[in-house]
Amino acid sequence: MAGAIGIIGGVGPMAGLDLARQVFMQTKATSDQDHIDLFLVSCPRLIPDRTEYLLHGGDDPAPGIEACAQRLSAMGAAAIGVACNTAHSPRILSRVRVPSGVVLVNMIDSTCAFIAEHFGKGKIGIIATLGTIHTGIYDEYFARYPDLELVKAPEQTNRSVHEAIYHREWGIKSTQRPTPQASEAVKGAVRELGQAGCSAVILGCTELPLVFQGQSSFEGIGLIDPTEVLATELIRHTQPDKLIGIKL
Repeated sequence: MAGAIGIIGGVGPMAGLDLARQVFMQTKATSDQDHIDLFLVSCPRLIPDRTEYLLHGGDDPAPGIEACAQRLSAMGAAAIGVACNTAHSPRILSRVRVPSGVVLVNMIDSTCAFIAEHFGKGKIGIIATLGTIHTGIYDEYFARYPDLELVKAPEQTNRSVHEAIYHREWGIKSTQRPTPQASEAVKGAVRELGQAGCSAVILGCTELPLVFQGQSSFEGIGLIDPTEVLATELIRHTQPDKLIGIKL
């Protein structure tokens, strides 16, 4: 089935659903049939936690991601996206092989290119899991853009954001929608980076945009949603004539 989009979800499950939603929102369509065929596989038991692997030597998520990519290819997907920032660490993604003729779209590469195009230069903040922050995943990509400065929050703030994602009772991964406690931790981190001079903040974990549904800014600080960027690139790689595009 030519031109279909594939999504590797389950990392976390709501993030995969959000990526599918973003694809639908970015597609020019006046009827059901105008939408692009899309396949979502959500196999959380197949893909171990990425932060646990990167920071603590946990089970390797790369084989599970590759197995999901194989399934999506068999269904007819021509372009595949992984709904997880941390999974894009070169220590993971570089070992994921996809079938010939299938494109695995790199979320972080696409996000950095988007920032360079729309913001040009200056300070850009990031909040994410400790796996993404401590292994410098975004730093490697930002190094290609010398006019952009990637700014990280203090360690205690990073830990608060990580807890807002992972806490077993009130974290975003544990609830159907962000709790007030998780939302306040995330919003506080964005506010702190804005006070540090950042014109925009990357919501560098696919759970984080769920706190700001439908918002492109917060208290005058731009919000960069890698999930939204990935959605546009999946459309661009399949049926570019149907792409609406991100409005800042």
